[in-house]
Amino acid sequence: MNKRRRPPTIRDVAAAAGVSPSTVSHAFSGRRTISKSTQKRVVEAAENLGYHPNPHARSMRTGRTEMIGLILRPHVSRSGSLQTHETFNRLAGAVAVACIREGMGLVHIPASGDAPLTVLPMDGCIVAYPHADDPVLDELQRRGVPVVCADPDPARPDICPWAGVDYDTGINQVLDAIAVDPGDDVWLMVGTEDNAWKRSSESRLHEWARTKDLSLRVHRTTGEAWPSDVRQQLLDLLQHHATPRAIVYARSDLTEPVVSAIGAAGLRVPRDVQLATLTDSAHTRIPLTSVTALDLNQEALALAAVTQMLRVLEDPAAHPDPVLVSPQLGVRASTRSTPPLPH
Repeated sequence: MNKRRRPPTIRDVAAAAGVSPSTVSHAFSGRRTISKSTQKRVVEAAENLGYHPNPHARSMRTGRTEMIGLILRPHVSRSGSLQTHETFNRLAGAVAVACIREGMGLVHIPASGDAPLTVLPMDGCIVAYPHADDPVLDELQRRGVPVVCADPDPARPDICPWAGVDYDTGINQVLDAIAVDPGDDVWLMVGTEDNAWKRSSESRLHEWARTKDLSLRVHRTTGEAWPSDVRQQLLDLLQHHATPRAIVYARSDLTEPVVSAIGAAGLRVPRDVQLATLTDSAHTRIPLTSVTALDLNQEALALAAVTQMLRVLEDPAAHPDPVLVSPQLGVRASTRSTPPLPH
C-alpha cells in the first residue's frame, strides 16, 4: 500500500529555493523586504511543490489575522434597504478591493446602536459614516481594536485616524451650478442622522443662502422612508407653499419620487424648479430628467481608509493626519435653467 504523500512544508520550499525558512516566511507575509529575484524563486518553488501558506498558523505566529472589519453606520445598513443605496455599496465594494490588493481579507461587522453585534477575528476595523459621539467607536476602542473612520465622527474628529470626503468644496460646486436671485426660495431635503455629511450639507446651504440673500427651508426625511412617502411629503409641500427656485436633496435614490412629485404639482424641471442632489448614482442619470449631482468618490475614500488602517497596523502608536478625497461634480440638465416665467 502506498503511503499518502505528506504536504510540502516551508522547509521544503526553502530547500528548493536555496533560501532559509525565514526568508520564505517573509516572502509570503511581506513583513520584511526581500529582493525581487529571491521573491520570484520562492514563489516558483512553492508553486512547483504545491505549497500554500497556512493562514491560521501564520496568525498564531504573528498575532495577526490579516482581516479588516467594516461597519456601516447609516440606518439603512440595518433597515434592510441597503441594496438600493449605491453610495454605500460602492464604498463596501471598494474597501474589499483595496483589502484584496493588500493581501488582506474583509469581514462585514453588523452593529446595533451602541456596539458591534459580534466579535470576529480582525486586526482592525473601519467604521464608515459614524454618528456624532458614536458609541461604536468607544466600544471598539474599549475592546482594544484599532479603528479608522471613513468620514470622521463630527463631534470628535480626533478620536481616531480618518479619511473623509471634502464635502465643503463639493457642495459649494453644486450650489454654484444653481441659478438663483436674491429673495428666491430654496429647499433642502436632508436626512435625520447626525454625521459629517449631513452637518456639512446643512452648514454649506445655510451659508450659501445667507450670502445670496435666499430663503432656505429645510425638510427632513429618514433614511428608511419609502419613495412613495417621500413623493407624498414633497407633493404636499409644493401644494401648500410657494414654488421654490431650487430643491437640493441629499439622497440620489430619491430622484424618481422627487421628479414625480414636481410633475404631479404641474411644474417642470428646470423651468420652474431646479434640482440638484448631494450624491450621484444611476438614479440621477435617467434620460428624461438627468440631475446635477455630486459623486462622493467612494473608491478614493475606500482606498484612503484602508491605507490609513495599514499605517495604524504597522505602527499602533501612530495617529496619521486626516486624508481628504475630492468629490466629483456632474452638472446636468436639471440646473441648466431658463429664467422663471413671470407670474
